[in-house]
Amino acid sequence: MSSSTPLQTPPTDFDGWWNAPGNWIEEPNVRRAGWSGMVTTRIGETLYFVKKQNNHLYRSLAHPFGQPTTSREFANIRRLAALGIRVPEPVFHGSRKTPEGFAGLLVTRELVGFIAIADARDLSAAATSRLAEAVGRTIGRMHGAGLQHSCLYDKHVMFRWQGEQAEIALIDLEKLRRPYLPWRAARHDLDQLRRHQTLWDAADWQRLLAAHRDARST
Repeated sequence: MSSSTPLQTPPTDFDGWWNAPGNWIEEPNVRRAGWSGMVTTRIGETLYFVKKQNNHLYRSLAHPFGQPTTSREFANIRRLAALGIRVPEPVFHGSRKTPEGFAGLLVTRELVGFIAIADARDLSAAATSRLAEAVGRTIGRMHGAGLQHSCLYDKHVMFRWQGEQAEIALIDLEKLRRPYLPWRAARHDLDQLRRHQTLWDAADWQRLLAAHRDARST
């Protein structure tokens, strides 16, 4: 699926990115008649994440016959970016019909300096609290816009320090959506994050919820 010759410059077309050399960090996940996986490739000083899919489709009223979920994720990246929420920067997006089916491609740049909440280690009590508040503000802004992440695990919430302030980024936006009942977005995501995180104690979780409420109301 990819060449073995290192690239000197980023590709500019579908074939170039599809065949870019790299390492699978998410082995192709086979679902029904399709598959989806993620490759990383380094070109110069930049690390790129290349999501490849074939017949890995979602259906909606706008796309009753299906569209690659990479297209949905690309649209969701742009949607959150428009809200001022940090997300992976898209470099290339495309889809096409092939003899094997409907291929989708999404390429993003590495979020330099960010790590997942799941990988946070040795934080002071004050830093842990500041991080809880920053996460609460970020997801509160998302929920205030009526959007539900739908896969808000601690490995999908990224952060880096800017001085003493935490900058937050959200990843894995393939399932982000606008639920029919907007109030369910916050309930679903907050419950999911609470159950899958081990960083914050009860007091810090209340700080996160307070920041979330403030952000939703502004």
